[in-house]
Amino acid sequence: MQKAFINQGLPVLTDILSDLQIKKIFFVVGNYAYPSIKTLIEPYIQGIDAEFFIVSNSNANFETIVCGCDQLRQSNSDIVIAVGGGRIIDVAKLIGTAALSTHNYESVIKGNEVITDKFCPLLVMPTTAGTGSEATSFSVVYLQEKKYSVVSEYLLPDYVIADSSLVQKMPDYLKACTIFDAFSQAIESFWSVDSTPSSRKNAKKSIVLINHNLQNYLNNDKKTTKHMVNAAYLSGMAINESKTTLPHALSYFITSRYDIPHGHAVALTLGFVGKINASLGGDKLKQVMQNIADMLNIDVINFDQYWRDLMKTSGLDVNLSKLGIKQQDLELIVDSVNVERLKNHPLNIDKKILLEELTKIL
Repeated sequence: MQKAFINQGLPVLTDILSDLQIKKIFFVVGNYAYPSIKTLIEPYIQGIDAEFFIVSNSNANFETIVCGCDQLRQSNSDIVIAVGGGRIIDVAKLIGTAALSTHNYESVIKGNEVITDKFCPLLVMPTTAGTGSEATSFSVVYLQEKKYSVVSEYLLPDYVIADSSLVQKMPDYLKACTIFDAFSQAIESFWSVDSTPSSRKNAKKSIVLINHNLQNYLNNDKKTTKHMVNAAYLSGMAINESKTTLPHALSYFITSRYDIPHGHAVALTLGFVGKINASLGGDKLKQVMQNIADMLNIDVINFDQYWRDLMKTSGLDVNLSKLGIKQQDLELIVDSVNVERLKNHPLNIDKKILLEELTKIL
C-alpha cells in the first residue's frame, strides 16, 4: 500500500531511507529539473551512495527504458527515487518493474509479459503540480512512435513525497499546462463510467481546490502551491480508479503529431465534450454535469464558455489553427482516438458531432 506524504516537508525522506536501511539510491531525474533543486534534497541523503540515470527532455521512449533497466540491474541499488514531472515518474515506474525481465522489455511494454513484482521499492518526488502520476498504477511509453499505456499494480509508487518546495519555477505557459492536466483529469474522472464513490470524492476535492486557487497560483502566489500539489495528487488518485475519458483519448494524437503539451491538448476539447455531455446525455449524466457545474459555481449551460474563458485567461490558446492544426487534420484527430480511454466515456458521441465541434474551435 502506498505511503504518501503531501506537503509534510522533505525531512521525511531521511526517515524513509533509514527505515528501509538504504545503502544505495538509483535516482531517475531530468536533465533540467534535478539540478535546480538538488540542494534541497542532498541534506537528507547524506552518507548514502547514489547513482543517477538522467532522462533528457525528448527521451521518454522505449530506448530510454531499456538503458535505465540495464543500468539499474548493474547498480546494486536498494531503491529507485524519481525526481521530476510526470514523464520522469512514468520512466522510473517502468524501469523499476521491467528491470525484472530477462531483457524482454518490449514484451513488457506491449503487455505480453505480466509484471509480477518490482526490482526494488520506488519513491517519487514530483516537481510539478499536474500529472498525478505519483498516485497512479499506469505508465505511458512510446515504442516506434506508438503510445503504449502499461497498467499494473506494481507500477504504483511505494512512497510519495509531494511537497510545494519541490515544485519548480516554470514558464507561465507550462505552468498552466500542468495544472490544466490535473483539472481535466479530475473532471473526466468525475464523469467517467468507471467512477466510484471514492474516486468522485477525490475528484471533487481536486476540482474545488483548483477552481478556487487557479488564478492566484498562475499569478505566482506561493501560498496556493500547496493547494495545487494536493489537488494534483487527488486527481491522480481519482483517475487511478476511474481512468480518463474522451478528451484524453483525443489528446494523445494532438500531442504526438503537433508537439502540443499534454495538459493543453486535453484542455482543448474538454469544454465542448462537457457541453455535449450536458445536452445529449441521459438524466444520470445530466445530473453529473450539474454536479460539476455546482463545484465550479457556474450554470451548466455555460460550461463550454467558462472553460474556454478560463483557458484564455490562463494563457492557453483555444483555437486549433493557432497551434498549427488545419481543417484537413481534424478527421485524423478523430480517427486516432484511443479506444481504451473512449470506453470510459459516459456518452457515445458520433464522429460527425466531434468533427463539427473541432471545426468550431479551429
